[in-house]
Amino acid sequence: MTIRAAIVTIGVCTALFAGIGGGIGWALGSFAPGYYRSVFHHGNEPWFDPVSVGVGQGLTQGVTGGAVIGLIVVALFLWHDVRVRRLSRTSGDDALASTDW
Repeated sequence: MTIRAAIVTIGVCTALFAGIGGGIGWALGSFAPGYYRSVFHHGNEPWFDPVSVGVGQGLTQGVTGGAVIGLIVVALFLWHDVRVRRLSRTSGDDALASTDW
């Protein structure tokens, strides 16, 4: 896996999970505003906007989760590449070395 592919993988996972998290937060804030009103201390104040809070929470948690998942995926691909290269060196089989992700 190249550095460019690793960065793209992490970026795509981060953006995907941010979108999913923001969507879930928007849905919770729109269809179940009582959830955020009960979770936050000033949730019953007139200026409290559960949709904005939901989108903000969803985006924040989605970005964090997406970055973590992206790093895990990259680590697994790198671990696989290292194992394939080690096996190809010890066995002398070039067929394993041609596996490119």
